Amino acid sequence: MAGSGPRQLVDHYFRHESARLIAALTRRFGMRHLPLAEDDVQVALSRALASWPKRGNPDDPTRWLLTVAINHVVDQLRRESRKDALTTEHLADLETRSLDQETDQLDDSLLRLIFVCCDPCVPAESQLALALKTLCGFSVREVARALVSTTDSIEKRISRAKARFRHQGLELEGLSNEAMRLRLSQVQHVLYLLFNEGYSSTQAERIIRVELCEEAVRLALILAEAEGTRGGASSAFLALLLFHAVRLDARLDEGGAILLFEEQDLRKWDLKLLREAYRWFEAATSEPEVTRYHAEALIAAEHCRGKLNGTTDWSRIVDGYALLCRLAPSPIHQLNQAIAIAHLHGPQRGLQHLESIDSRRLDEHYYLWHAIRADLLSLNGQKEEAEPAYRRAWDLAPTQAEKELVIRKLDALEAE
Repeated sequence: MAGSGPRQLVDHYFRHESARLIAALTRRFGMRHLPLAEDDVQVALSRALASWPKRGNPDDPTRWLLTVAINHVVDQLRRESRKDALTTEHLADLETRSLDQETDQLDDSLLRLIFVCCDPCVPAESQLALALKTLCGFSVREVARALVSTTDSIEKRISRAKARFRHQGLELEGLSNEAMRLRLSQVQHVLYLLFNEGYSSTQAERIIRVELCEEAVRLALILAEAEGTRGGASSAFLALLLFHAVRLDARLDEGGAILLFEEQDLRKWDLKLLREAYRWFEAATSEPEVTRYHAEALIAAEHCRGKLNGTTDWSRIVDGYALLCRLAPSPIHQLNQAIAIAHLHGPQRGLQHLESIDSRRLDEHYYLWHAIRADLLSLNGQKEEAEPAYRRAWDLAPTQAEKELVIRKLDALEAE
């Protein structure tokens, strides 16, 4: 961020650092003050927006923001302490902690807070909603899209999760390695959704949010290397994210339009990152454990290998999806399996597989359900049925770039 103007720097910290600051405040003041931490990070960012353009960027912006946020929390807790002797005692203890300790532990605090948000005392879907909203910087709409739900439902889940944390007395420092291992799959799910929002964003003006992908990969690397969470599952998860991150620069054309996998320019792939992906995948497959991320990494590895070699082994990809659907049943996984089946056995077989899927939620919210169904109908010569499916996909597509991709397919259909 060297050389950035004050407003650009504040925007950077709003998008990239707010979660780490919230985690640091929560580690210092306790999980029961999570809502206060969220509010006071916003206060610090607002003060930065007012101060930095006039006075210039501070030498250490993170420390500046953390200092303002901590002071604001302390002021509020002091007001509360007049009614609560326990809060007074707590404040006296907090004031002995150094700011250097807080800044040194930012990354560790964020990862630990994600693990705390995935505590079994909170229902799984509420865990995800809270973690994505508070720690990953998602809007409620983005969380709703990621969880294939409605904004009203997501807001209720987040409120219920925060209420549980206020009453449960859970803290970041109390996490054992065993507790972290038990919650690992749920934490991976959070990071997976974080990466997906970066890879295919719900923001109308930004179809790809590289910073979210990078943050998910960074935290996944910590999981793969940390003593309490390393192993086959973490290696497979990191490999999966890397296989997709390899292609980030190749996913859009110069005009910002989405390029399908087969349209992407291999010269824009990050081949160094690809070697790292295969290295972590090899490490994952050397372990006896097999998880959904092993299956997904296998599928991604085969797609990448096919692009490099000029021919794709669709039988291995179909087998990979069969394994994935056994390990993690999901209509979205079945939908992707239908594409692989169509490549291997023809579009009619792919359509037959679609008919076996419980698609009620996908039909209402997921544009790719309609787009993929339209693709298979078109390939099977059912043009009249494909057209309304494409139009429904267009209606549900969350961004202009995705709408334009559907229009391209619809135009190609009408030109035949």
